[in-house]
Amino acid sequence: MLVGHAWPGNVRELKNVLQRAALLCQSGVITAHDLGLVVARGNNMGCIARAVEPDREMIESALKNARGVISQAAAELGLSRQALYRRMDKLGIESGA
Repeated sequence: MLVGHAWPGNVRELKNVLQRAALLCQSGVITAHDLGLVVARGNNMGCIARAVEPDREMIESALKNARGVISQAAAELGLSRQALYRRMDKLGIESGA
């Protein structure tokens, strides 16, 4: 899964995905599910891994870890600040969460 992902954010995106996986990991081993990567089939391109949209739990966890600092939470999730604000607004998450 890691090798098949395009990693448009390069090392920074990889770091954020691994940090998020460490937070979400239920056992002592990080699985593909913990990474938030899924396999999508493209036209004659084989398998392409892409990141899953962060859900409410992931966003709230990132905000808690960042002590409410939006830019740090966004970086942890591999998002821009604006993208995180849009997702928070969509999910009804307050900035002080």
